[in-house]
Amino acid sequence: MSTAATVKPLDVWVNDLVDLIFFQPDDEVAIKSFEESISPDIHIDVNGKILTRAAYLGLVHGYRKESVGTNLSNPTLVMAVSDAEKQTGTVAQCGKFSTVNKATGKDVRATGVTLCKVEWVNGKRVLTSLTEVQADD
Repeated sequence: MSTAATVKPLDVWVNDLVDLIFFQPDDEVAIKSFEESISPDIHIDVNGKILTRAAYLGLVHGYRKESVGTNLSNPTLVMAVSDAEKQTGTVAQCGKFSTVNKATGKDVRATGVTLCKVEWVNGKRVLTSLTEVQADD
């Protein structure tokens, strides 16, 4: 049996990673997922601002501390698989999500378009590039 039959499709892997980091309730699971699946040398560009991995992790911590997020949808727009067996490559997705502020209860809906590059590094898939455009609806 080939590895491709047992490996999550590229777009599913990316969507699951986003869910683990931002939307599931356990902070330890979120941070472990970030540490294991985000490349140490990742290139991150959010709304035209280049962020370090550490700065992005700080945003994740802040988001999780102040808010509860819900993934409303995250369809794949287009995907280019570079290695079918390892399911690496580039995927563009358009996510809709809800963020409820824990202190105020205010619910903000937003849309984010992401372009993610996933590569095989040291025997596992990792996110090596993230470009995101995000705005409140």
